Amino acid sequence: MHNIQATGTISKNGHLLVSIDEWRQFASPKLDIHWKDGRSAKENARAWISAAPDLQPDVAQALENCPDIGPLHRWSAEPEARISIDRFRGEQPNIDLLLVAEDKRGPMVVAIEAKADEPFGDTLGDRRRCAEATLTSNPRSKALARVDKLIDHFDLNFQQSHVPQLRYQLLTATAAALEEAKRRSSKRAMLIVHEFVTPLTDQGRRERNSADLNHFLSAAFGYRGPLTLGGVAGPFRIESALSLYVGKVRTVV
Repeated sequence: MHNIQATGTISKNGHLLVSIDEWRQFASPKLDIHWKDGRSAKENARAWISAAPDLQPDVAQALENCPDIGPLHRWSAEPEARISIDRFRGEQPNIDLLLVAEDKRGPMVVAIEAKADEPFGDTLGDRRRCAEATLTSNPRSKALARVDKLIDHFDLNFQQSHVPQLRYQLLTATAAALEEAKRRSSKRAMLIVHEFVTPLTDQGRRERNSADLNHFLSAAFGYRGPLTLGGVAGPFRIESALSLYVGKVRTVV
């Protein structure tokens, strides 16, 4: 294991973020009700601001455990990063924190999904049914095409009973990491689920999230897990030129 630490910056649209208030001003979550003590949006901001200019230590540990990344030269992070995964109109994935870490091989793109005990969004089946209903009322809608493209991207068979139960957000976040890696000419991408344990979180809901993550890894990549805290799974090959890793870390508040 190597020391991966390097100093870096957190910014949004050209604004350097050095305080919680600046994070909220320039990179607030979509809904203001998500910004509260004990919930993922604010705790994620607090964890990174308190560590800067160093990496957040739990995320740094996961990077150290990745065999494909060496000592860093620098890093940069963008909260609430919108990343295009296709050419369709409509809302694209919003990544809680996009981290670009650079070592001697160049950049490695890391999409970080922060969770207290909030779910990973709708199931793939629910999202597809909603898209089908939207297409009926609006023939110009591309929502169904987006879902189907995502299913094809991960080479999933939607007719298999376990596939519709996959959480849509895990697929879009992974696709976003891969697309951003390609955009930056990086051959390495990673998804990290950063779990925050706070007085407001429920153990049962956190266990549900853990099961959903393991289900996704099994269905999409054949990973036999479970993924342990601080551990990194991969490399997985979705596209021949890209190595994908998935990790999970936990911060107790």
